[in-house]
Amino acid sequence: MKKMTRMPRSEVSSTCSPGHCCYYLSGRVGGRYPIELHAGRRTSESSSLSVWRPCVKLRCPSSIFSDRGELESKAAIQSVGLARSYPRPKHLLPTTRQHSHSTKHDMSSTRKNNDDPWSSSDDEDDDSDDENVELDAETPFYSICTYCKSDAPKFDTLALALEYDVTNYGFDLLRSGALMSSNDEDDFFEGAIVLINKCRQFVKDNQAKFSGTELGQELNNYLKDHKVDDDGDAKYYKPVLDDDSMLMCIDELCELKRQTEQESQADASAAGNNKSDPESDDKMEQLQAKISMLEEQLSRAKGYIAALANDDDDKSLSDDSRSGDDGDKIQATSAKQTNKKPDNDTYYFSSYSHTGIHETMLRDTVRTAAYEEAILSNADSLFRDKVVLDIGCGTGVLSLFCAKAGAKQVIAVDNSDIIKQAREIIELNGYSHVVTCVRGKCEDLIANNALPLDGKTVDIIVSEWMGYALFFETMLPSVMVARDALMTPETGSMFPNVAKIFIEGCNETERLDYWNDVHGLNMTPMKERMVSELTQDAHVEIVSDENIVTDRKEIITFDLNTCKDADLDFEVPFDLHLRDDDKSRNELQIHSLVISFDIDFAVPNTKSVQFSTGCQSTPTHWKQTQLWFDPVHNCPVLNREAGDSMKGVFRMKRNVKNHRAIDMSVVWEVGREAGSGWERISDGVLKRSLIA
Repeated sequence: MKKMTRMPRSEVSSTCSPGHCCYYLSGRVGGRYPIELHAGRRTSESSSLSVWRPCVKLRCPSSIFSDRGELESKAAIQSVGLARSYPRPKHLLPTTRQHSHSTKHDMSSTRKNNDDPWSSSDDEDDDSDDENVELDAETPFYSICTYCKSDAPKFDTLALALEYDVTNYGFDLLRSGALMSSNDEDDFFEGAIVLINKCRQFVKDNQAKFSGTELGQELNNYLKDHKVDDDGDAKYYKPVLDDDSMLMCIDELCELKRQTEQESQADASAAGNNKSDPESDDKMEQLQAKISMLEEQLSRAKGYIAALANDDDDKSLSDDSRSGDDGDKIQATSAKQTNKKPDNDTYYFSSYSHTGIHETMLRDTVRTAAYEEAILSNADSLFRDKVVLDIGCGTGVLSLFCAKAGAKQVIAVDNSDIIKQAREIIELNGYSHVVTCVRGKCEDLIANNALPLDGKTVDIIVSEWMGYALFFETMLPSVMVARDALMTPETGSMFPNVAKIFIEGCNETERLDYWNDVHGLNMTPMKERMVSELTQDAHVEIVSDENIVTDRKEIITFDLNTCKDADLDFEVPFDLHLRDDDKSRNELQIHSLVISFDIDFAVPNTKSVQFSTGCQSTPTHWKQTQLWFDPVHNCPVLNREAGDSMKGVFRMKRNVKNHRAIDMSVVWEVGREAGSGWERISDGVLKRSLIA
């Protein structure tokens, strides 16, 4: 191994501002031999006196040194991040935090004016000023999981920052298996630097993908999958967050880690004592027995629900499965159940077997009257003597409208047992000679050639497939299968044929402030609880137009005659401004984003009919879908006089585990046009789901 000569501090840095911690290296080169990092602090602009103490042994890759063993360049050292401040624990570099404006320095300004962050001293061994070294008292702590947000919460202590991650993200740095034991301070110091920067880099790269406890879980998984790698971890000696207070208080982190280890040992000891308690053992057995009983009840309930979806005439087993050896049949059934995919269709079709849902839809006069007008007013131009396919016919109301409009043949398809009542209703109204009811899933009926078409195509496909936020329940893909397989090319049409999604901003201050004074009582803890509930998932509610504070923006349009299945998972930009019709309030919070849709029956050369589910229109059973921000901790604010607007990207996609549910996310920022361009004021990521 070659001896690395110590570079004179006057050579490696001469422009460090007073009070700033800086470093230089000495040691040996080769393999994993440690390099010593020395820390110093310049005390004044005129004085060359600084405190220089050995800090820590870092495992640096030998590639940053030349064959002569000297530093190849300061840039090479900076590339692995050793040119930033990593103060040593208290016994080497005291970390007294004092609240004094006179000792505060603007680090970003220093870096801008001084390209070389290394400090100098003429007296290498003078430790006389050691006890005067202080950290900037006004540099806050940022938690691991929130630091890269523009409005990230700031904490006065390291413990509070770490506890925030545990409470809000489920990530516990102190109990992470990736954080080394506190027994060896040198190894702990080095490992903690790498771990903190590794965690911050992961959060920076993934904050748009994950949020809340999901982000914490993904970070935990990442650390489990990425163990210590001496060569690969070299890049994490460079701070991800400038002026990171966590890196400046590794000694405090070490002490917190030591306390955590002691608590874990005490808990383990207490658990061991409990094991010897016969009464505790009896309670555990009782709880386990109760869990087993509840799991069995749940399994039975799921079986009953699945059975309700089957028609009385359906058979649970085919004739083939009933024959043969019982043992073979049981094994085959067991293997089939083991490989069975999650059933997200049974409960869906079963839900449409209940009267209530059909009554709700029929009583929705906006919906039902729009279909009636669109069909009957276009009897001559569109329906007379045509073949019509009604997918998801329910009670058969749309099929009857088509028959009244003069259709030659109507095929009404539904996969729930409401089809029985549909047949009776159609016959009762005298149209059984026109309308044929078929039970089954549309895709299966087409694949098995089970529709009474005799080789014909259909001229019109009528369907009321829309769900909350337009795509909830994901029925449209089934209708599109029929479109592509059965609709007459060129002249055939979906009806309706156009769908549009809109977004707008909502402010519900009155709803939130209600808890401030309830019959003269302060109930603000209920506000926190309500906000916690509202921010869990997307909510379907009727939103008053009085609470809408931005314009209503169309974000995407679907031509239902041509759109593809892949188009239904999308992301689009949006831009919202405060409404012009209410200028009484200059600054407004956006508490939620409201999603709605419009439907058009607009086939060329026919009478156009349209209905809307927006807040400005008569409410429908679809209501509106609300994506709530956290109005207490992180809420966009628009200033009218400043010309603020809210820009972002809205994303909607089908849920991976249940395709009938939808996931929505919004990456947003608030800002204004300034002389130099767009000036960002705040930003964030919003993720909500509609669960089926």
